Amino acid sequence: MKTLNDIRATHQLSDPKTVTTKQVLNFSKDPETAIVIPVGESLQVHFSKTNPGRLYFEYAGALRSLTVVNAHKYITGIAKPPSVATLQKWEWDSGICKTPTGRKTEPDGYGDDGSPSWMLVMGVI
Repeated sequence: MKTLNDIRATHQLSDPKTVTTKQVLNFSKDPETAIVIPVGESLQVHFSKTNPGRLYFEYAGALRSLTVVNAHKYITGIAKPPSVATLQKWEWDSGICKTPTGRKTEPDGYGDDGSPSWMLVMGVI
């Protein structure tokens, strides 16, 4: 079973961001590692430079991940994905994009907390 330390270098993980679950997270596909994370649980999540569409965390001794575009449903501190019109406006009008944590960055960049731009998350760039 992989741990966060196993993937830290290969996925170029950001520093941890503390979030709290706002909905139950049910990881039950693999019976060996099945677990339910309750509402109100504090987690340390990491963004990945090699896979900007996912965020990673450890829970109960096992590596877990969520897609960034769905993370806002389950944890605090991650914004809802922007619309296509908003992405176009960021690219065409200002050349500045936001990250899932609300930081401003270049469309192909990362915020000061290591979170990728929404354009990277959504595969636009």
